[in-house]
Amino acid sequence: MVDGYDEPNNAEVVKDFDLGQLLEVACIARSPGVIASSIALRSVDDTEILSFEIATEPTVEAPAADVRDVERIHFVYRDGRAFGRTAPYNVLCDREGFPRSIGHLCSGSPGSKAAPCLALGGIQPIYERAGIEAVMTRLRDFLRDAKTGTLMMDGWEPVPFGVGQKLRMGEMNPRVFQEHAYANPDAGSAMGVAISYDDDQHKQVSVFPQFLSLEDVLPAIGHHNKTDHERHAIPWVFVWRDPSVVERDPMFEDWRTGAELLEGMKTIGVNHAFDTAVGGLLNRSVDFRCHRPPHGGKAMVVVIGVWRPAPIMDAFFGYSDDPKARSLELRAFLISQDFDKTILDADTRIETIVGDYPPCPKLMRWVAGVDILPPVALLGHGALGSSIHDSLMRSGMDDVVVWDKDRIHPHNLARHSAQSADIYANKAEHAKRLTGAIWHGEGKAEAIRDDITTIDIVDLQARIDGRLVIDATADERVRLRMDELRTATDATIIRSEMFHEGQLGMTFVSPPGGPTMSDMMLATIAMAPNEPAVAAWLNFENRHPLGPDPLLYGFGCTSMTVHLPKHAVEQHASVACTAILGDRTEAGILLNPLDQRRRPTGSRWIPMAPFTILRPATAEDWQIRISPAAIASITGERSAALPAETGGYLYGAWDPNRCVITIVYASSLPPGSAATETRLELGEAGGTLTERRLTRLTRGRTYLCGTWHSHPDGSADMSGRDYRAMMEHAENDAPELRPTLMVIVADQDIQAHLRLP
Repeated sequence: MVDGYDEPNNAEVVKDFDLGQLLEVACIARSPGVIASSIALRSVDDTEILSFEIATEPTVEAPAADVRDVERIHFVYRDGRAFGRTAPYNVLCDREGFPRSIGHLCSGSPGSKAAPCLALGGIQPIYERAGIEAVMTRLRDFLRDAKTGTLMMDGWEPVPFGVGQKLRMGEMNPRVFQEHAYANPDAGSAMGVAISYDDDQHKQVSVFPQFLSLEDVLPAIGHHNKTDHERHAIPWVFVWRDPSVVERDPMFEDWRTGAELLEGMKTIGVNHAFDTAVGGLLNRSVDFRCHRPPHGGKAMVVVIGVWRPAPIMDAFFGYSDDPKARSLELRAFLISQDFDKTILDADTRIETIVGDYPPCPKLMRWVAGVDILPPVALLGHGALGSSIHDSLMRSGMDDVVVWDKDRIHPHNLARHSAQSADIYANKAEHAKRLTGAIWHGEGKAEAIRDDITTIDIVDLQARIDGRLVIDATADERVRLRMDELRTATDATIIRSEMFHEGQLGMTFVSPPGGPTMSDMMLATIAMAPNEPAVAAWLNFENRHPLGPDPLLYGFGCTSMTVHLPKHAVEQHASVACTAILGDRTEAGILLNPLDQRRRPTGSRWIPMAPFTILRPATAEDWQIRISPAAIASITGERSAALPAETGGYLYGAWDPNRCVITIVYASSLPPGSAATETRLELGEAGGTLTERRLTRLTRGRTYLCGTWHSHPDGSADMSGRDYRAMMEHAENDAPELRPTLMVIVADQDIQAHLRLP
């Protein structure tokens, strides 16, 4: 029996079944259409064959193909496959006249039985999920679709490789070959150069998609072959028929000898074009010699194109977008011969090449199932930045500027994508080299070593113009630069950082018009009463005000970093990438807490609307930024208190250097307050449980910043009584050099009034 395609004549009928086999036979016997009395299991050597007859579904109209009412099927088990325990190694249709022009038939040796392709990914995974009945369902579906002529409704499926077919791994760009053949229908042949490795460590072929003239093939081979002892460059020949010649039969078989390949090319009608091309190469002194242990040999690649009645199915990646060019099915073969023999003779060895598409961003996106990213500006290529960079690069990012002025040190290798050969290289330059290696020469990568914290904002804006900005620096000064960018550019800005010795990851997403990084940082801090991971982080930092102890290593070497394994960094990077690759039009905060053993506890996305920005009339260079939650609390309390006045206290933080006061919490009316329709006196600050929990759990990161109150009627302008109250507060704030803030909310109006010390 050859690879399960031929039925042995000396097989013995198996009469004694174990329990697993009995259950499998019973399941097949109950399967719709199976004629139970026809089931028989035979065995010979290491092969088992289960044979049975199955009734195909009747058709209303005449069958589109010669699929009979009853067909005999063989399930072949060998090479570690066993009946009752695994899926079949191969599935065969017994009848010699079973139609071949229906498609979905695996390649087989010349003259072998028809082998239906029941699943492109193999039937073992299907068997493992749902048992033998799932295989039977696929078989019935195949016979029905073959009978009704609907196998190719979704486009032409390339002829699958046969079970046990001898394959050689290789890279090839099918789109280039399809479009060349369609653009040159009368040429019939083309040629170029491939690289073939044929030793114990490498057995692969790379077919370069560059079409050469006959005169240029030998010089190109010489260019790639540096020495006579390492001759890996070999010629390839591509042959095809005129597009008017369309084939429905599989045509491609499991050819293993030169004689079989020559006969197959003759059947397809490309033998003369092939002979002419090889003859031309020989006349140009191309000797086909190549390196192959132990004594060398000869080799070449032949690519054969067959025009199909429909384009290749859309599910297959790498083919031409032009449906006419996409109708050309390709199959490539490696031809190997001994050193002292003719390159293609009857005994020449033939291997089918698996034409993997070369690595490139488009392939990465297709495999990852993600949309194309806009050009990226990645700020920081440290532990977190390099992990994010690696994920985005392998998700098809094809244009990136990496910004980092630091070098790679030995201890960085514990968490960085770099290797020992990269030590002391610039981190941004390393990222550029890495992307070039993965992208196979496609895409664009640039390295910038400038200091982000000192570069002029106009220059920074120009360099990131039109790019998605990702800040992975973990630098507070860079975060402030991102706030400057937020007001100066329409770029989407994403910042990702780790806190609490790697136990809390934060990713901030700010599309155009969204909140600043500082807005979202303070909003996150204000979540401490409701987010245990945030409260734990703030408590940890409160107990360690000087930050982590530096890592001490070598002599005279320190690093302000923490003990943290790479897998923890990668967890945070992976969560950050869900925001980067997802819907970037919604602003929000992505929290990713880990437990003390760095195990995930579940990430959480918190949408964040833009902050309300108020500019006091008395200090127009200052901004009062109020969070959506605080605004909602203020307006809600006002509506509930009508017709009386109401008010409370404002908590957040202020930055005199940036002239910004950020409010993230507005209290309700405190105890001890007196409120009527025309008068309001607030009780003491901190009188509510919520205020006390906020100030306690945020560990001094949020504090009292001012007051708010409502005007039931009229505008939010300051009244005389408001002015006197504000001046009283200012007298108390002045000794502490604190600004005095009063926010007044009225119907359809909100104003901030500020007095500076």
